[in-house]
Amino acid sequence: NSYDFVVVGAGFTGLSAAYHLAKIHPSAKIALLDRYLPPLGASTRNAGFACIGTVGEFIADSHLEQRERVWDRMYERWQGLSLLRSILGDQVIEYEPLGGHELFTEQDEFERVSAYLDSCNTALKKRTGLDHWYKPTKVNGYNAIQMPREGQLQPAKAWARFAQLCEQMGIHLAWGRCLVDITKKMDRIKLTAENGRKGAHQFHSSSVILTTNAFSALLDDDVSVSPGRGLVLLTKAIDSQPWQGTFHADHGYIYFRNVGPDRLLLGGARHMDISGETTTQFGINKEIKAFLLRYMKEVIGIDPGVVEYEWSGIMGFTPDKNPVIRADTSRNMVWAVGLSGMGVALSTKLGRQAAEFF
Repeated sequence: NSYDFVVVGAGFTGLSAAYHLAKIHPSAKIALLDRYLPPLGASTRNAGFACIGTVGEFIADSHLEQRERVWDRMYERWQGLSLLRSILGDQVIEYEPLGGHELFTEQDEFERVSAYLDSCNTALKKRTGLDHWYKPTKVNGYNAIQMPREGQLQPAKAWARFAQLCEQMGIHLAWGRCLVDITKKMDRIKLTAENGRKGAHQFHSSSVILTTNAFSALLDDDVSVSPGRGLVLLTKAIDSQPWQGTFHADHGYIYFRNVGPDRLLLGGARHMDISGETTTQFGINKEIKAFLLRYMKEVIGIDPGVVEYEWSGIMGFTPDKNPVIRADTSRNMVWAVGLSGMGVALSTKLGRQAAEFF
């Protein structure tokens, strides 16, 4: 059980880190550990949005840091999505470039946010060379800002394909391993992982990458990542389902999209109970579920009685929403965590950055 590299956490970031380590060091012995199969964080339980952020989110994030950094992060999301799609392939992950909309129910809020359209379009064109990121429109009777470059994908299929590629590259995928201790001794790192009834299992490695995202504080109190639980609802098939594409509201806190031609997925509303959702425990927040069901009826115009499935995922948030990419050179360890609800977009590039430290 001796390895050149061990990656802890097999979500999108961990898979990307292991994949790029194998690309950079083709003869290296690499292990990828996770507590569950499949992982139970955000990678396999998210809503499948392939997006870079709304104008309303940009305004809110600008209160946390300088505008240029917020635009840079939006560009990094664009880069990350492009990298994910190039590695996995659009057909495999069922990527659909249906576009997106930021939806408004109040005229005043629409006008306030629309005032930033030109500056956001100019900033993103400067970074990407592409025009037409945001433009005002109407959809199903509501004022909206259209985002023609947004898309959606099937996250479980994306995860499965990434895991398959890692296995084909000779990476040892160790499921059911819950990391409980990391100890540096001489030039090696000893990782102790519990394996259910089989007891503890040890891995020895020269270098370690930690991609545990929302669960990082359980390993190191100094990592500034807080958990944020998110609720997702999915309807059964609906006749004449009128919403096609991705939709965001309330600075991105509420989101919904079509799943196929006749189902609707609705999620978010974490801002209705931030403290209650700052948890690593899976579960359904009744207050948030009630809010989303009302939103489904009053705004989306769909009977809440058609909801067929519900689940929660645990995201990891940093104070300024910038991911943590931090090297501990004294221990030969790298942290790559804190994707702040944008893991689908940011994770592949973040994992590559972590691998490039070695």
